[in-house]
Amino acid sequence: MFDDATMSEMLQNDAFAALLWTVGIIFLAFVVVRLSHRISRKYFDAPEQVYRSTKSVRRMVVFLSVVSIALVWSPGFGDLLTLLTVIGAGMAIALREVLLSIGGWARITLMSSYTEGDRIEINGVAGDVIDVRVLRTSLMEIRGWVDADQSTGRIVHIPNSWIFLYPLYNYTRSFKFIWNEIPVTVTFRSNWRAARDIMMKYAEESAAIVEQQARKEIKQVSREFLIHYSILTPFVYVRIVPDGVQLTLRYLCEARKRRGSEHALNLMMLDDFRAHPDIELAHRTLAVRPPEARQFSDLPDKDAVLD
Repeated sequence: MFDDATMSEMLQNDAFAALLWTVGIIFLAFVVVRLSHRISRKYFDAPEQVYRSTKSVRRMVVFLSVVSIALVWSPGFGDLLTLLTVIGAGMAIALREVLLSIGGWARITLMSSYTEGDRIEINGVAGDVIDVRVLRTSLMEIRGWVDADQSTGRIVHIPNSWIFLYPLYNYTRSFKFIWNEIPVTVTFRSNWRAARDIMMKYAEESAAIVEQQARKEIKQVSREFLIHYSILTPFVYVRIVPDGVQLTLRYLCEARKRRGSEHALNLMMLDDFRAHPDIELAHRTLAVRPPEARQFSDLPDKDAVLD
């Protein structure tokens, strides 16, 4: 296709030679990354070790490849500075979002804003971090159409530039416990004090172990942040609402066990409420009473109603 003279002339051309070196560097980088992945799978059994080793090699290869290509296209130090200046000016205009994502990755990595395994929320997107790369972060999504902090099964990718644009909520970094609340509304004529005692009883039973772990973590995280919790025990707040008396149980639980803890407490409280005839849950109804009826009167006897 090309005669010897043409091929010799092409090889002597600096731009063509630099292009060949660039293709060779990219091909070599691809081969090194693939080999490192195979070697990691051969010598490491844990998926986490394979992932971290491959990721470290990929980052190093990309960095060395970029430096090598820049040196190939700039034979002199002055030319290299000029090339980098021109490239930087063009990228700042045309690739603003990309540069912000790279800067976000640097902040995430150096300041440990979050890492793999953390549960975060940013710009309305929540999930468990499964991968952090130079341009984007991958999350195993929670919530969505699931009415709880549980996985939807979808993987969502968010740009690292969001770290500069939106507040970041980290559920598990340094302190893995959160406060959860369970509201229960009983009728005005119910024995709300007995209902409150039932809620407190089961909350205190489940909070003993959690409170000990939380105090240890608060002691550690207080060295980095000004955090001080004097009360970690559960509490029931009482509030009058249009439908009755609202009892709100506030308790401490692990971030990833909020739905499970709420489910267990609801089961125990419902069984105990059922055993107390003077407690009834409030719901929207239309009641017709004589004018002399007292709003806080006792509940009617069940046997009398049946008769």
